Amino acid sequence: MNDAQGPPPSERVPPDWSLAAALLLMAAAGALLWNAELVGDVAWQLWVGRQLAHGVALYADIVETKPPLWFWMAIPVIDLARSLEVSAYHVLVASVLALDVVALLLVRRLCRGMQSGAWIVPGFPVITLFAFLDLFGQCEQLTLITVAPYLTLLARRAAGLPAGLPVAITCGVLAAFGIAMKPHFLLVPIALEIPLLVRQRRLTFRPEMIALATILVGYALSVLLFARAYFDAMPMLMIYQGMHNPLSYQLSNPAVAMAVLLLLGLLLHGRLQSSVARAALIAGLAFLAAYFLQGKGWRYHAIPTMGCFAFAVTAEAERFRRRAVPLAGRAALMLVGLAMICPVVSLAGGMRIPDDADALRATSDLLPGDVVAVLSGGDYWPIPEERRLVWPSRSVTYQDLFYTVGAARAGQSNPAIAMLIGDIRRSIVHDLACNPPRRILGDRYDNRYLKTGLVEFLSTDPDFVQLMRAYRRGPDYGEFTTYDRVGQIDDRPMNCRTIY
Repeated sequence: MNDAQGPPPSERVPPDWSLAAALLLMAAAGALLWNAELVGDVAWQLWVGRQLAHGVALYADIVETKPPLWFWMAIPVIDLARSLEVSAYHVLVASVLALDVVALLLVRRLCRGMQSGAWIVPGFPVITLFAFLDLFGQCEQLTLITVAPYLTLLARRAAGLPAGLPVAITCGVLAAFGIAMKPHFLLVPIALEIPLLVRQRRLTFRPEMIALATILVGYALSVLLFARAYFDAMPMLMIYQGMHNPLSYQLSNPAVAMAVLLLLGLLLHGRLQSSVARAALIAGLAFLAAYFLQGKGWRYHAIPTMGCFAFAVTAEAERFRRRAVPLAGRAALMLVGLAMICPVVSLAGGMRIPDDADALRATSDLLPGDVVAVLSGGDYWPIPEERRLVWPSRSVTYQDLFYTVGAARAGQSNPAIAMLIGDIRRSIVHDLACNPPRRILGDRYDNRYLKTGLVEFLSTDPDFVQLMRAYRRGPDYGEFTTYDRVGQIDDRPMNCRTIY
């Protein structure tokens, strides 16, 4: 990619055809997603949103380690779906597509006089939607969508170009919601501010910065006022954050390979010509740091990283002019081409046999309204939300128990952890006694944290043993074994919550 002079800034206006192409691509993405299977985490988000809409207390009656914003955002989706008498998932699809359109229009407007937009605008839905079709609705995808206009605005500031007040405030508000999804994402606005601070040699309080900071402070206060129980869950949160997957597993994510290839390409290419590409690269590296801070290495944690890197490549490609390219430039182009394959590899890795295939077979004969419990580390969601089966537990999985036992086995055992394990065990039995499942799915194989199956692990509790006397073991389905209720559950607890 040679240093090239583009047209004068006044002539750089995103063409109309690029917007038309982008909107057509968004419509195509909506059609593909309309009847797609729900992502497990998103199904849980909608389930929690339904409970919250009926007054159930988050972090007290529902066990979670995520901050509350993602679940609060599900409440209006649930309410709108209920008022329209349509699927909550369809409302979610329409809402995310609308958000993507707003972000696209902001990015297109901000490109005027700075970039042609001929690649950025039609590439926007490809980067924000098509590259992550199998992860649709994850909070990281929403973060990518909402941060893109903000980094484009800061690129415009770095280029010395003005931006209207309404546009700047809108970009700041949108970015605030994306950044607030996880505290790790605070690295991104900080990283984006550093180049401006170096360039201007002073800190300027711009409208977008004030809007972002105001929303973030307001959100922090709302957590203190309306979700104080989140801080009561801090011991579990600390254990969850401390249980990292091996570094080798984290490094195997395609986002890491993408970062290495792009940085090597940058060394050969030299300074990026596009200020949008520079801002997107900085944001991608900050998101990569957040990915490693989380320490899990899960693919969806890298959505903003890969999205920002792809945005950087797309923006820089607009400035490329085909000329005689030196050997170093050709090598840089090759590395960038390999980097852009990484999101495709990531998507292909997600488009495989569903993880919940065994659970689907194990519950194929059940009807909407039947209660099903999963005492296992196996994948079961999004089945309850999609098939309207009743989920009796206060948590999406029993990872809280697994991680706590894992921490105890790793030498962190202390009275507080022992008490936490006891509380979790009692809550499991309480949930099952309050809403006795028609069928229980258990581990067929030993759990790597418990060193046994969860049913066997709980069987040292006399109340659980009494409960299981009403169940008879049924057939096995892959990773699951089944237990069907054949008797009555006596002594139902008094303080049972209602499940909606």
